[in-house]
Amino acid sequence: MRKSGILLPAIALICFTIIGGVALRILVTDWETESRTRIIMLIAVVLLMTHGWYRALVHIRPRTSVDEVEDEVEQASSVKAVIGAFFNPMKMRFRTSLSIFILVLTYLFATPFMFWALLVLLIALKGYMLYQLIRYHKAVKELARLSAEQTADEVEFDEEKVKHYMELLKSFGRDAIQISFAQDGNAPLPIGCSKYGGRPDVPADFQWPHDNSGRPLSLLLQINCADLAPHDREGILPTSGHLYFFYELSQMDWDGTENDVRVIYNDLPLSQLHPLDFPENLADEYQLKEWPLQFTHGTSIPTIEELSQLTDEPFNEDDEDERYETFDRLWNESLIGSGDIGSMLGYAYLIQGSIVDDLTNEVLLLQLDSNGEYWREDDKTPHDLLFGDDGCIYFYIKREDLLARRFDNIKFALQCY
Repeated sequence: MRKSGILLPAIALICFTIIGGVALRILVTDWETESRTRIIMLIAVVLLMTHGWYRALVHIRPRTSVDEVEDEVEQASSVKAVIGAFFNPMKMRFRTSLSIFILVLTYLFATPFMFWALLVLLIALKGYMLYQLIRYHKAVKELARLSAEQTADEVEFDEEKVKHYMELLKSFGRDAIQISFAQDGNAPLPIGCSKYGGRPDVPADFQWPHDNSGRPLSLLLQINCADLAPHDREGILPTSGHLYFFYELSQMDWDGTENDVRVIYNDLPLSQLHPLDFPENLADEYQLKEWPLQFTHGTSIPTIEELSQLTDEPFNEDDEDERYETFDRLWNESLIGSGDIGSMLGYAYLIQGSIVDDLTNEVLLLQLDSNGEYWREDDKTPHDLLFGDDGCIYFYIKREDLLARRFDNIKFALQCY
């Protein structure tokens, strides 16, 4: 449906029908008794309302056929077609027919000089608009031509260098765990399941985390670690218990310096967990829609920026295009894998450059992507979270802290476009 909706054109359609019907009834019933002036006016009103009715109906009816859109594009493929559409009564806007109606009134009730002056003015305005439309059409065609030439002149890559960097990137590939929304989120979720948003299932002594300003954090993910075990090839993550990821969403601090990020781990059995109610001062918009999660194994590669940390090979500045082309090809081949909402372990997909300096000893605990209105159109899964301009948040942890199950020293960052 068109963005402006159907309410106004629907009201206009009703008005045009009523006014046109009344004018037509008077014209038919009183034809012989009406004066020449009144007959011309009534005919003009009927024609005006008919055209307005047609334009309103066109606005209400959405273009659902691909053929219709292709026909419109084809009709605008030449200056001749543009001129033809400009003077086609079926294509005229309502304001054009209104101008003609005003011209009829001027002919009937004003002096001949005013009529001819208005006629010349309307012709001049129409001609100027047509001139600008033709200029616009030619400019669009020229832009399309230049774009085609630019595409034809795209950089030609040295395939030998691309092959070399492809092998290099693959040699540093790491196992990762991809996180996606499960298909069915409408059924009640069991206690302790892996999920996005909602209320956490926690022990009796659990205290809802707050930042330094007393604002409650939002639950991002609750992960049952037993779900991760089959996909954790390195065996570095807990195999039992639960991980909880919290973040303060009203301010979205970029580096977590306000104590507004928390990763909490407990290894208690499900029998000792219960859902914890939201704090009273946590606004509804920051209570994320609860949805179950699923996990799959994936393979990740470093970004070009991170690759320089991992290899001693010097990079030639002239090879920059080949390096980025290599990364794009591997990404498009789905070597990396792409969860709906994020990943764990492996390498992060960085937007604004490296976050940590030691990719061996600092582990990507979680990358969580935006899942907001920018790109998600269905109502089957949550779309209530944007990090900046469609960005991501990243949780890194030192390897020794992860192995010791110490999650109170997290390196956090938010990056966006």
